[in-house]
Amino acid sequence: MEIQSIVENITINIDGQDIDVPKGINIIEAVKIAGKGKEVPHYCYHPKLSIAGNCRMCMVEMGMPMRDRGTGEAVLDENGVQKIGWMPKPTIACATNASPGMHIRTNSEIVKESRNGVTEFLLINHPLDCPICDQAGECRLQEFSAEHGRGYSRFIEQKNVKPKRTKLGSRVTLDDERCILCSRCVRFSKEIAGEDVLGFVDRGTYSTLTCYPGKGLEHNYSLNTVDICPVGALTSTDFRFKMLLPRPLSSPSFHDRRRRAQDRRDAACRFTSPP
Repeated sequence: MEIQSIVENITINIDGQDIDVPKGINIIEAVKIAGKGKEVPHYCYHPKLSIAGNCRMCMVEMGMPMRDRGTGEAVLDENGVQKIGWMPKPTIACATNASPGMHIRTNSEIVKESRNGVTEFLLINHPLDCPICDQAGECRLQEFSAEHGRGYSRFIEQKNVKPKRTKLGSRVTLDDERCILCSRCVRFSKEIAGEDVLGFVDRGTYSTLTCYPGKGLEHNYSLNTVDICPVGALTSTDFRFKMLLPRPLSSPSFHDRRRRAQDRRDAACRFTSPP
């Protein structure tokens, strides 16, 4: 007997457009359904992992239709349209589930300024490794630095120096100064591989990814942590600094990809370099 699942759809408004989405879906996935190239930038979120909300990059403005607290009736404006009560500060889209009548802004000034600030803080202690990084050209930090960054650095202090070439296991090497503390690898190892071996120590800008005492990243899916790392922090020990080209030279789009990758590297380097 065939069993059909019934998904209840609700209507929300994204950037002025009404869209039908499954009830309970988070805003990142809802914006994808909106189409037309819309995307909420994010680092720590992954659809197959639990919600962490670490990176704070997926900020959006959220509002709900206003109702009178006493009567429960809709509050209307002078045109007879129900007013929207916007939250005073942005909220993270990954941990916000869609509800009927919800309004979302993904490109307002306050959202852009929030992403700008998050990007600036992520790059404060990030090294100038883009030209030699294994993730160069496919790095989310490069892409979002070019799209949502300030374009120049205001940081004049010394960067923090973190451990480099740390062996987490026989197959994975960590360059910790590149890590943006998204915890994807931590959650993947615990939730998917079933091996709770990774975690963070220390606090603030001194936070460091490491293995629990007496443990190592040796499970059969350890190299998948390299794949889901949004930056170049986790690298394959065997292919480290040996696989920088995303496609063969014979590919028709190689030169275009290389030029775009170089533009992103230049933007990231301008951001992380002292003025």
